[in-house]
Amino acid sequence: MIELDLNSETGLITYKDYYIAGIGNLMADFEVLYEGHATDLKLADRNMRMYRAILIFLLDVAILYGIFFIQIIVFQYPNLLVSMAVFFILTVLILPAPILITPSNYRILPKAVDTDGKRLIPLRPNYRTKTNEKRRFVSILHPRRGEFIRLYTSEPKKLQYAIQKATLRK
Repeated sequence: MIELDLNSETGLITYKDYYIAGIGNLMADFEVLYEGHATDLKLADRNMRMYRAILIFLLDVAILYGIFFIQIIVFQYPNLLVSMAVFFILTVLILPAPILITPSNYRILPKAVDTDGKRLIPLRPNYRTKTNEKRRFVSILHPRRGEFIRLYTSEPKKLQYAIQKATLRK
């Protein structure tokens, strides 16, 4: 099996990297663990995704104001620049991202998710999955930042199994 390094600039594996490594021309079909086409499911759940994004944005604004007011009340140091720097650090390291990757068509490959046919999002061993049977999706969770990819499917258990197989520690 050929090991590929992640692109240090983007954190993604490109098809060019696979081609250079000699794996083949744009990923052979036998390497696909699961393939999904979920345009209808994605559109049906659009409002819930928008509510989630709005709530996370409001949470972010509340945290920014909270940091600013704590500086004023506790430290008597009203500097918005320091508040914004602390908020930026929290946003990058801890707070969940308000926007999710939700592809309409995707493929689960042995070490990555192909979302658009051009880029691959690597599946690392520390990623976890969460299934929502009612809304028919599987979320891939980052250890610190939470959900960052939501994959809609009519078979959530089968998709979750394929993702867990791809993220298995060797």
